[in-house]
Amino acid sequence: MKRVLLGITVVVCLALPLVGYLGCSRSLDFQTAADMAKAQEAFDRATRPEDYLKVASIYAAARRRGVVSGAALYNEGNALMKAGQRGRAIAAYREATRYRPADPRLKANLDYALGPGGGAAVRRPLIGYVLFWQDWMSYPAKFHWAGATAMATFVLGLIALFWRRRWCRRLAVAGLAVTVLMGAAAGYDWHRFDYQKHGVIVVPEVVARKGNAESYQPKFTEPLVEGTEFTVVERRGDWLLVRLPGNGDRDAWIEKNTAVVY
Repeated sequence: MKRVLLGITVVVCLALPLVGYLGCSRSLDFQTAADMAKAQEAFDRATRPEDYLKVASIYAAARRRGVVSGAALYNEGNALMKAGQRGRAIAAYREATRYRPADPRLKANLDYALGPGGGAAVRRPLIGYVLFWQDWMSYPAKFHWAGATAMATFVLGLIALFWRRRWCRRLAVAGLAVTVLMGAAAGYDWHRFDYQKHGVIVVPEVVARKGNAESYQPKFTEPLVEGTEFTVVERRGDWLLVRLPGNGDRDAWIEKNTAVVY
């Protein structure tokens, strides 16, 4: 049992720096907070599409500075929808969902942007059923909780090594199990949000082709329309190999400037 507890302590010690690094996020500085307030005021005053585009550009500038929040992405999506940029709005709403998965207003606006029949169903992987609570908390929160449970397990493991009580050993083992679950949830989010790249068509129509040049034949009989979502398989120069939802061979090439990738 002592070896088991020592193993728990070592594993948690190794995991803590990684969890802390991946789960960290940059907070809003004073200037960015002021910009966000100005953007909201500008949104309230806006009446024309170009006004809303200027509002969206403020939120986009904050993102380029490394400041990301669910509220800012949600507001950027609203501004883009008002500006008639439906594809870009969908991308912003999708990104906001990482940070506000249970927000009913965000879900309603995303559904509206997708339109009837939008957001084609994607087969849910097995891990999605195992981690059924995956959408109950935000992407960063999973890393924070994984770090907290790892720290608690580390402390319990140390205590159990020197104070041999059965209940303490059991708590350490239980803490390790919870840490593994939270780590799996955080890792799954990292895979689907950061490792796997997604995108949305942002032009009225684009011809998806069988190869990465205009000389290749179209892959489908109909062009892809604005708001069509996909995952990125490969990048090659100015072209993207994308995978569309659905059954069968749904891989095709599109020009990179016809879509937003996130």
